[in-house]
Amino acid sequence: MKQFLTYIFLILSIISIFSCKKQAEYDNDFVRKRLRQVPYGSSDWHAVLDSVINEHPSEAFPYYRKGLQLIRKNNYVEGMKFMEQAAELDPYMYANYLGYIKLSSFRDYEASIEHFKTSIKYNNHIDIIVPGSAYERIGIAYKEMGDYEKAISSFDNYINKFGEDGVDLYTFMHRGIAKTNIGDFEGALKDFDTIIRKWEKCPEAYYHKGIVYHQQGDNSLACKQFKKALLYQNYIRGNPSGAYIDQLYLADIEKMFDLTCK
Repeated sequence: MKQFLTYIFLILSIISIFSCKKQAEYDNDFVRKRLRQVPYGSSDWHAVLDSVINEHPSEAFPYYRKGLQLIRKNNYVEGMKFMEQAAELDPYMYANYLGYIKLSSFRDYEASIEHFKTSIKYNNHIDIIVPGSAYERIGIAYKEMGDYEKAISSFDNYINKFGEDGVDLYTFMHRGIAKTNIGDFEGALKDFDTIIRKWEKCPEAYYHKGIVYHQQGDNSLACKQFKKALLYQNYIRGNPSGAYIDQLYLADIEKMFDLTCK
């Protein structure tokens, strides 16, 4: 009996050794290399990621890569599942980007704000995937919700924290638009002038200055701004992946030019 128990113990020990065999360490560079060896987005490409996810379920990057490709193919339902998992595993890297998707593609402003706050909590407010600060994006989300006071306060916080030269230039445009919506025309003009002082060829700044003057009933001054916007139309900020929030189009400028200059 004793010999039998010793035999059983030996078998269990061997099983334990094999079951506890150290899993190969995750190597992000190796995963990237494997992905480069197969066509992007192909079944083989997805198979590589599925294999890595199965082997290393706690690593965020494979979920992100798979989710991003699905989203780019407009498969948001499946893509967002992987992006949510990536952000949960590595909020430092992916929370801001996930918030940006919910802000720009889903108009899910409250959820996006929570992701931006998470990004700030983990001390990484800059999105390296689609460049943008979580601080600025909080303000944009509130502006899109129509909560202009909170939007302005959020933009103020961003600018005060990093200084005028340390924030994205278009922060002043978003804040100026929010101020226009609450009737703070003087404050809005100051924001648009700040942009022009830093970059005199910004068509968006002239366009929105024109909108303010038009709302004030001064079409003469408005016309001058729309002329400037038309002059610098080649500098309209464009996004190859789709429209920015507050995207300016040439047709917008031409419409206001016709309304105020003719």
